[in-house]
Amino acid sequence: MQKKVTIYDVAERLGISTATVNRAMNEKGSISDKTKRLVQETAREMGYHPSKSASSLKRNPRRIAVLLPNTIHGYQAEVERGVHKAAEELAEYSVECEVFEENDEDMEVFIRRLQEISDMNFDGIIILPPFDEAQMSRAVQDLREQKKQYYVTVTSDLQDSGRILSVQSNGIVAGRMAAELLGWKIPQGSKAAIVIGQGTTQAHRNVIEGFQSELHNFHLMFAGVYEHHDDPEQSYRLADELLHQHPDIAGVYLGTANSVAFCKRLKELGMDRRIAVIASDIFPEIAQLMEEGTIDATIFQNPFQQGRIAFRYLYEYMVEGRRFDTDTIYLDPSIILRSNLCLFQNNLEQMKDGIVQ
Repeated sequence: MQKKVTIYDVAERLGISTATVNRAMNEKGSISDKTKRLVQETAREMGYHPSKSASSLKRNPRRIAVLLPNTIHGYQAEVERGVHKAAEELAEYSVECEVFEENDEDMEVFIRRLQEISDMNFDGIIILPPFDEAQMSRAVQDLREQKKQYYVTVTSDLQDSGRILSVQSNGIVAGRMAAELLGWKIPQGSKAAIVIGQGTTQAHRNVIEGFQSELHNFHLMFAGVYEHHDDPEQSYRLADELLHQHPDIAGVYLGTANSVAFCKRLKELGMDRRIAVIASDIFPEIAQLMEEGTIDATIFQNPFQQGRIAFRYLYEYMVEGRRFDTDTIYLDPSIILRSNLCLFQNNLEQMKDGIVQ
């Protein structure tokens, strides 16, 4: 069967944006006659025809829901900011977005919330999966069988749930990067541990795998995995537990954005300058800890772009028929040091100003 030509194929052929192709095909917006003719001629040659469903959006707007846990406030807020940015970019296409938050300490409560959202007849639902992914996968699978809704996951995944796409940071690479940074920072033969939320999430399993696989290249000893279940109080106490079990620990990789409480306890114990710390993501408090020297570097997972891409790709799948070569989109993690912290100042100011709560 011949593959259907989409707006993305035309945009790629011409090296322009899909928005420009859309304006040219619908003869609206500010676009030159030359570009309009080129787009329309190329579209005819390729056999592209604008989606009838897209032209009817004003009469029948598409509705997308986003369900986020409220465990890691700063991280969740960045995902939400990315979602709202995508919704703003698609405003002229009559896309409605509604964000819901739920405490994920009780999975039954979280799943009931998802069921309530499903009953509100959204066309698509984006989920940041909480800790028990197996139970969530079964719930999503059941809901998909009952209703014609599309699901996308962000940050972590729900395999075997029938979701169409997952958008996440490349956790295995992030773990390797953290191990390499510690390899440069601490002597060979030193102990290094990883602190995560919970090993039942794919995102955290990936960073563990990457971290462990790279440590031996720098002749570092693996001191184990420590979980705090994304609870700041548990994270705070975990610092004592780790130091009690490994008083000679030299390096720690905090493979979750929920790392501030752990670092604050290290400072109180006077260990912040004696232990090399690699954190995850960037928020005002993490930036301050980097400036003070408590955190040596942080691995940026770009939750803003994860939210933005998840929303856009879900819309493009539903309305424009876009299909993907892979069902998992991995974003490249990057390293933030004190030397390049200034490049993220705009994001930090937005968080401080309340744009991200």
